[in-house]
Parts: sequence; C-alpha cells; structure tokens
Amino acid sequence: MISNKTINAIDVCVVIASQQHHRRVSTTQLAQRLNLSVSNLESILKPLKDHAIVSSRKGPGGGYEIRGDLALLSMWDIASAFEPTLEQQGSESAPLEAGDYEWGLEQVIVDTLSQFFLADFVAVQSMALSEQAPIVNRFKFKPLAAPLVPNAPNSVFQLHMTMQGLC
Repeated sequence: MISNKTINAIDVCVVIASQQHHRRVSTTQLAQRLNLSVSNLESILKPLKDHAIVSSRKGPGGGYEIRGDLALLSMWDIASAFEPTLEQQGSESAPLEAGDYEWGLEQVIVDTLSQFFLADFVAVQSMALSEQAPIVNRFKFKPLAAPLVPNAPNSVFQLHMTMQGLC
C-alpha cells in the first residue's frame, strides 16, 4: 500500500518540476501551494535529498530543484525513497515471511510506478496551471468561509468600560 507521505512526495516533485524552468521553489512556497505544514514538507524533502532526487540551495534565489532529467525520473524512483520493499524489510538472518500475493502485489506496484515518469505529470500539471487558478490541494476543496468574530467585549473589565461610556 502506498502511504500518504509517498503521495505527498510525488506531489512535491511534480510542483518543483513544473516550476523548475522558471526558478527554484522555496519551502514556504511549496507548503502554501500543497497545503502542507513546513515541518511535514521538510520530512518529505529530506529523503528526497538523500536519494538525490532533489537538490537545494540556500540564500537569496535558493530553493529546491529536481536533479537530473525529468524524462528519466520514474514515479517508482520517488516512491522508493519512502516505501521499503518486502526484501528490504527483512534481513538475511530473519527474512520477512510474505505470501505470494504480497510479492505479486508489490511487483505490480513497482512495475506500474516504473512506467510513469515525472515529465509525464509536469506536462499535465503545467496545462492545468495555465487553465485555472493555483490548486490548493489535490482534492480541490473550496476554501472555508471566514469565521464570524463578534464585535463585543471579551472580558468583564471591557464590559464595565463600555457600560461607563454609555452612562
């Protein structure tokens, strides 16, 4: 099963790759664009940096960019930074016990994700960006209405001061 962190990592890579021709993308921009917290985003970016999928540069004009050719970076390359295979989960002394269906399911996931490349999603993403407003998140929820904040005293002391002003 693919985790939410892996899905978010793929979203992060697509956004970085779609902006790569223009400039590097900062953590703040990514967090706002994908509606993720900065700490959650940093926990996603660290494995991506460790696996040499993204690189970063500090300072003015800095940010994140995809390393290498987008046409050669598969979705499995990104997912493998977060999803250990059954082989990796076991050890030589105690191999992981898994049924044939688990090995088969894993192979289907690896094969499927290996067929899609980051360049395929960037083309789709850039077309979507040119046609509509920036996507807040992948579910496309409408923003919530601003909460109603009453214009009233919020303490006994403020109430007393208001009452003195009326007399």
